[in-house]
Parts: sequence; C-alpha cells; structure tokens
Amino acid sequence: MHEQQEPKTARILIVDDSPTQAMLLEQVLRAHGYLVSVARNGAEALEQILARQPDLVISDILMPEMDGFELCRRVRGVAALRGLPVILLTHLNDPADVLHSLEAGADYFISKPYNNKLLLSRICAILQREGACYQEESNGAITLSYHDQGYRIGASKAQIIDLLLATYELAAEKNQELLNAKQALSELNQELEARVQQRTADLVAETAERVRAVEELAKKDEILMRQSRQAALGEMIGNIAHQWRQPLNAVGLLVQDISLCYGYDSFSKEYLDASTHKIMKLVRHMSQTIDDFRNFFTPEKDKIPFDLAKTVEKILLLVEGSLSDKGIKVRVSAQEVPLLTGYPNEFSQVLLNILNNAKDAFSGRQVEEPSVSVQIGTEHGRSFVTITDNAGGIPEGILDRIFEPYFTTKEQGKGTGIGLYMSKKIVEKTMNGSLTVRNTELGAEFRIEV
Repeated sequence: MHEQQEPKTARILIVDDSPTQAMLLEQVLRAHGYLVSVARNGAEALEQILARQPDLVISDILMPEMDGFELCRRVRGVAALRGLPVILLTHLNDPADVLHSLEAGADYFISKPYNNKLLLSRICAILQREGACYQEESNGAITLSYHDQGYRIGASKAQIIDLLLATYELAAEKNQELLNAKQALSELNQELEARVQQRTADLVAETAERVRAVEELAKKDEILMRQSRQAALGEMIGNIAHQWRQPLNAVGLLVQDISLCYGYDSFSKEYLDASTHKIMKLVRHMSQTIDDFRNFFTPEKDKIPFDLAKTVEKILLLVEGSLSDKGIKVRVSAQEVPLLTGYPNEFSQVLLNILNNAKDAFSGRQVEEPSVSVQIGTEHGRSFVTITDNAGGIPEGILDRIFEPYFTTKEQGKGTGIGLYMSKKIVEKTMNGSLTVRNTELGAEFRIEV
C-alpha cells in the first residue's frame, strides 16, 4: 500500500500539456498547502512518479505521445505504485471515458472546467482514504461510507457498470446542454455587443450631427442678428432725420435772427448770449441723440440690471419723430416694476422692432385717430410690456407665422422678415421670457413677459 501523508503536506503531481491550465491548478493547490510539481507530458510524469513517488497524480486525458489513460496503465503496471491514487480530468462528453478510466485503473475523474471546491474535496477524501471508507465482503458485496451515511452494495459488477454508464450518459447529456446553452449565450453576448457597438457608433454620429446642426443654427442666428441690426440701423437713420429736423430748423432760424438783428442795429451782448445759449442747448440735444443711437448698437457682454420703464421711455423718444410724421399718437401707462437683469440694448431692439411693425401696420389703412398704447406693469410675479395698436389687427391666417424667419407681409424691399423672429429669440433665450401676439377688437397686441 502506498504510504499516505496528511493533506496539508501531501505531494501532488499535475500532468497537463497546457501550461496555462497547469499553472491555474498549481496555484489552487499551493494556496491550500499542498506540495505541487508539474509534468508537461505522460513520459515526463512517469519519470517523476518513479523518482519521487508523489501521494496523488492529477492528469489530463488528452495529451500527445502518451495520454492520461496510458499513463494510468503504466502506473498500475508497477507493483510499488498500484496504490497511488490517480485522478483523470475529462471534458465529460464521451461515456466511453468511463470505461477507459475503469480499464486503466483510475480512482476518480473530474469534468473540465472543474469546480475548485469539488476538486479539493475529492483530493482530500482520496488522500485520507486508507480502506476506512469502504470494505469488500467475501461474497463480493461492498460496504462504504459517503457523507457520514453507510451503504451496502451487493449489485454485480455488470449492474454497477450499467448504472455508472447511465449516470455518466445523463451527466454527459446535461453537460452538452450546458455547453450548448453557454455557446448560445456567448453568441447572444457577441450579438448584443455588436448591437451595442453599432448603436454607440450611431449615437456618436447622431451626436456629431446634432452638434453640427447646433453650430450651424448658432451661425444662422448670428447672421440673422446682424441682419436684424442692419435693418434696425436703416430705421434709426430715418429716426435721426426726424429727431434732427426740428432742432436744425430752430438753429437755422436763430442764426438768421442774429444776422437780422445785427443789420437793424438792435444787436446787443445780452441778445447774443441768449441766442448762443438757445443754440447750444439745441446742439447738446442733437449730440445726445447721436449718443443714444450709438449706444443702442453697442452690444453688451454681460447681463446688467436695468429699468424697464426708462428703457421703454428712451425708445419712445427715439421713434417719436417717425410716429408723429404719420400722425400716430403714443399713450403710455406705467406702473412701478422691479429692475430686470439682461441686455438692455437687445431689449431695446425688441421694442423698436415691435413699434416699427405697429407704425407700418397703419400704412395703406384709413384710421381716423391712429394710436399706439404702451402699458408697463407686473402680473403673477412677472413684469410685462404690452404694445397695442388700432390698425385693424393681423389676418388670422398668418397670425401664427409672424415669428417665423424671413416671413413678411410687406412689399419686396421694405421688410426682411427677421425682426420679429429675432425679437422672440432675444426675449425667450437671453431673458427667459415670452413674446406673444393676439388680436384685440381694434388691432394687434404684442406682449412681453420677463
């Protein structure tokens, strides 16, 4: 009988032509205190067994030159090694492996890939077995202990082999089902991975396309803003002419009056000082007008607090000349409102666009007393400005299109169709507000809420 040692000091020989599989098994056994050596083939294993006489051999079945069955036969052929335990590793896919294992004299076989816990349990049981686990009676019956439970088996060898083969066939069938399921799962994982990669690529392309679209939209808005300011500049030039016409006429009259007074000997220093004061006052007014127009077109970099009522008042002063020329009266009703935070020049441009549209709405229409009403106040915690005219309103068929870019009802060359579009963008994007329009009984009402 081969001498057994305690499991913690047992010497185990691993026989496997796969360095990776051998190394993994070696690490598991060494981690549990076993002394492990490795042979790469059957011939090398036989030499080590004869030289070192290990306590247990664990061998793969499929190896070149000498397979695991032949190695087991060679071991059993040596009288001194007949008690050496041998465990064979199989893929559990051929019931003939059972017969070959029995024929070769193997003690146990374990399927690959093996469970470490099961393998260690089997190794421990084999190393501790010294006839205590089973006893053979004279009539051929065997009494054995398994998991602290005793069994007496009197079946013939043929019955035992049939039962073993049937069990193995069932296990092989289940194993094949597991392999098929594993293969199907692997294929499904590969398919899912391919779908994920494709979807990821699609999302990356879609994201890039959206980024390009956003960039193009930003460029478009920038161009539209520039066009809107250029259109407003044209309107402002007309307003400058209206704002300057009256003071220029007054300056001209004062200069002529000075010349006449000098010719009639009624000229005096007091008169000259008074006339000069009047002229300088008019010049300062005209200069202030220039500053107002210049500041109007200066873009702000940062949001600042501004007074809503004063901003409205400033814009009305800039356009009062052009409105007066058309006989349009402006009525203002203002309540006290809190300061707003934003870009006052951009907000002024919104007011200018709406007032210009109100002014143009009277063109070609016979209105007895054309007027524009401006109301400033607060409602539901928000400030608002409404600009209402009595020009008859906007046709219902186009009411929901007036904020579209390049949509205009004016004659060709008299409107760009971007003023109201940019006004809505400014109010909603830079001030988080809203710009809406509706028809009243007398005309159109634009409402800004911020």
